[in-house]
Amino acid sequence: MAQVAEVSGVVGEIASSAQEQATGLAEVNTAVNQMDQVTQQNAAMVEQSTAASHALARETEELAQLTGRFQLGQGEGAPAANVEPLRRTAAGKPAPQPRAATPLKVVAQSSRGRDGAALRKPAPAIAAHADEQGWEEF
Repeated sequence: MAQVAEVSGVVGEIASSAQEQATGLAEVNTAVNQMDQVTQQNAAMVEQSTAASHALARETEELAQLTGRFQLGQGEGAPAANVEPLRRTAAGKPAPQPRAATPLKVVAQSSRGRDGAALRKPAPAIAAHADEQGWEEF
């Protein structure tokens, strides 16, 4: 009788341990499912970021083409400066651009008003060094 009671106690402990293991496995399963959901969300965000960066690259190229139409020079008689596309390093970051030694002026473009009279605005000066105006990144 004592041995049967002892075996019954051992079987009860085994059942209790099995129940604890089942609870632990359920918690692990829940954590794995949550990690899977987060991984899928991250993958979706990476796809969106990639699409956005490609769109931004296309828009940057278009902007470079549009800004290439502007003529920059020392004055109205100076030849137009070439606007080159943004150069990139191997890491994909914009390469440092050389700074101009002298201030530049934007060549004013004339246009006509409603009455046909020519309109001309004075050409504003552009700073030779961007950091003089606090635009270090530019």
